[in-house]
Amino acid sequence: MGFLWDSPVYFDELDLNGTLHNSRFAVHVERAQSALFEQLGKRWTAYADRDPDLHYVVRELHVEFLAAFAAPGLLPVEITAEHIGTTSARYGFRCGHYATGYRVIVKIDRETGEPAPWSDWYRKAFVELHRAQG
Repeated sequence: MGFLWDSPVYFDELDLNGTLHNSRFAVHVERAQSALFEQLGKRWTAYADRDPDLHYVVRELHVEFLAAFAAPGLLPVEITAEHIGTTSARYGFRCGHYATGYRVIVKIDRETGEPAPWSDWYRKAFVELHRAQG
């Protein structure tokens, strides 16, 4: 099993049909990813003080919607480690039985904005998450 996070869904995130708006799933996946990094000891600080591995951009996001999330409450989000490259990492996610997909992030150098290699710490944390999935 990957990293599990219960993300609160509020009534103002629902669309006119009374279901979680499709764009909000990405926000809840981002919150789960942030919670994972915080659990690993990488807190969100001022940009200048942030750990270099937290300087990343989202390169790709794929979501497949499976069922409607139809009321405020907790949305269970599971983050899994799928693949790590030199500068990119692909995480899978599952939002309960409501949505599934993946997200690719690319580490960037804060000074140049160019892709930068992940640290040894990040690689180890990624591999450990992958291993924990069984």
